[in-house]
Amino acid sequence: MMSITPPPCPECSTVTERIQVEGEEVWRCTAPDCTRRTYGTGDENDDQDLPSYSETDADGAVVCFHGTGEVDFEATAELAVQDDPADENPDDDADPLPAPAAAAWEPQAREIRVQDLAHVLAGGWVRIYGDPPEGWRHFTEAAYDPDHDTTVAITYSDGEVVREWPWPQALLIHADPDTIPTTTRPGPARLVQR
Repeated sequence: MMSITPPPCPECSTVTERIQVEGEEVWRCTAPDCTRRTYGTGDENDDQDLPSYSETDADGAVVCFHGTGEVDFEATAELAVQDDPADENPDDDADPLPAPAAAAWEPQAREIRVQDLAHVLAGGWVRIYGDPPEGWRHFTEAAYDPDHDTTVAITYSDGEVVREWPWPQALLIHADPDTIPTTTRPGPARLVQR
């Protein structure tokens, strides 16, 4: 049963508002730069079952989101290709079309706890806070079972497995290993080619 009191956003702790999604009541973050959605149960695993959705941005491009509010870059790019009029009327003399809509959506750096890396399905870039702070490293997977483990096992793209404490803060960016982030705080990822 859903709570009557709006739960805080699991991503940024801002107050949420109730919305209807496919006949279900869910909570949406009210922060202008956060698209996070939640069932409001307090269990992040429940939120993985949220239905995906799409929205039209200010430029008229349709952007697809996972149920939790993260941009689904693959679905957005696929939709942009399907809607590409160049496929219907190829014309070599026509002006080149702008990049697909997914290219306009720069990944965001989000603050999380190291233990939350175990819930990231496709890997990404992580920067764990410390003294001195760690640099950006691309990871492929992370494993953590709070009932059996005291540390999080993070497997990086170079094959190295590092064990980290679960509670420190980290920055996470969903991006491919052929780019590298230059940001040091939450917000736009500012990716550059490696």
